[in-house]
Amino acid sequence: MKQRGTLPFQISSAATTTSYKVLVISMDINRINAVCGWMRNLSNQPNVLNTPVSTADVTNIREGLLLIAKDIEREQFVLSNQLMMIKNNLFREVPINWNIIHIYINPFAFGQGIEILDILLAQNFNRYDDWWQLIHPRIARVSKKLFLDGSYANAACDAYIEINDRVKKLFQAIRPGEKVPDGDAAMKTVFSTNTPLIEFCDRSTDSGANTQKGFMEMLAGAMSALRNPKAHANIQIGKDDAMRRLIFASMLMYKIDEAVKYSKITETSSTQ
Repeated sequence: MKQRGTLPFQISSAATTTSYKVLVISMDINRINAVCGWMRNLSNQPNVLNTPVSTADVTNIREGLLLIAKDIEREQFVLSNQLMMIKNNLFREVPINWNIIHIYINPFAFGQGIEILDILLAQNFNRYDDWWQLIHPRIARVSKKLFLDGSYANAACDAYIEINDRVKKLFQAIRPGEKVPDGDAAMKTVFSTNTPLIEFCDRSTDSGANTQKGFMEMLAGAMSALRNPKAHANIQIGKDDAMRRLIFASMLMYKIDEAVKYSKITETSSTQ
């Protein structure tokens, strides 16, 4: 029988012993999509119940399901067990003569397997939506729509512009009438290690001084490296990279919240 090739990922003994993922969001979505698509294509073949399946199909689908079951075992124990059982019932062997065996799909088990893979894909989609609960409201306000529209570079850029705008407004509120610094200069002025306008914590201890210095440098670095990613040549920002940048921007924005509270600064509507 003609073989159908291989799935678009490598199957190896090392892969089957990979350490389990802690979060479902870490599962290999490409693998799930590949196996689910493989199973759908196979089950949609004309006269599929009476058409023998190649050994390549059998091996790749079974091993793909095994890897998926191991990926989700810690967080999705029940679904993992179901996949393991379904994997062993996907196909039925029919002896033709003493040295030939034809393999056919078990439509009921195939349907169960595809349903579980669809559930995992839906859960992953929801996880991508739920991650917005980690994002600071001010960042979500300026970046969420852009991100959901696929404008990842603009979403990331606007997050750091929002940080810059907030810090500049804080400077204006504390020192009205003075020239307002911008970008990394604003961060180094407002959160200075020597004469800060806003403190993150008690700087009288080594730990406090290091905290002030560390967040000042992170904010200043973010302004230099991340505020305008579109201006940097040869840099393409995809979905995952934009997510990481938005999460980092949110962490910085939440630290500014803490610093404003610690320093007893009152933000008016003009600074928010």
